Amino acid sequence: MNLAVAAMRHRAMRPGDAERGPGPVRTADRCDGAVRPVAVALRIADPALRARLAGIVDAAPGLAPAPEGAAAAALVTDRVLPREGGGAAGPPMLVLAKDAAARARALHAGVGGVLPPDAGEAQLVAAIVAVAHGLVVRPASPRPVPPRPEPAAAGAAEPVPALTPREREVLALLAAGAANKVIARRLGLSFHTAKAHVASVLAKLGASSRADAVARGIRAGLVLL
Repeated sequence: MNLAVAAMRHRAMRPGDAERGPGPVRTADRCDGAVRPVAVALRIADPALRARLAGIVDAAPGLAPAPEGAAAAALVTDRVLPREGGGAAGPPMLVLAKDAAARARALHAGVGGVLPPDAGEAQLVAAIVAVAHGLVVRPASPRPVPPRPEPAAAGAAEPVPALTPREREVLALLAAGAANKVIARRLGLSFHTAKAHVASVLAKLGASSRADAVARGIRAGLVLL
């Protein structure tokens, strides 16, 4: 299932946003360095779906479960949850809903993204990374939801980085949460060659981490969810 990703910041910076921490730290692979993965909180009523999502979050190199009570970079839920105090503070939401009308209502309510609950693992990982980086994610639809306005200070679109076909394959695997060993095996490369390709992708995209590379790739239209 193809997804449409609106490459826009889903909300403007508001007072207090800068005070929120980046979330818990878990060692993740960015070539050789440790980076902060996307800290994910789950608020799912269905036990089976929650268990599936917990397994996906735990297994993906670019994601980590947010400890109870700690700040999260993304919130995955099966319904639109009210914000504390009625404001817009809190992590962006990815809402999983079977009904298309419910997904449309969630988008109009200002959530970071929507998906059906049976979305594939790679789609879920990429969508979580996208909403955590301020993008809007929605399933492709013949009747698109009207886009939210860009911030007034938004500049011209960023130029699309020139990646080689191999680097695009590597970026697609990064979006699926693949580690360097998995990339090497999938593409028939040595581990060191795969690692070099990952480093090249990060450098060309100007990314500080694998998750940042995926988010930049989505904004540039290089990652098709």
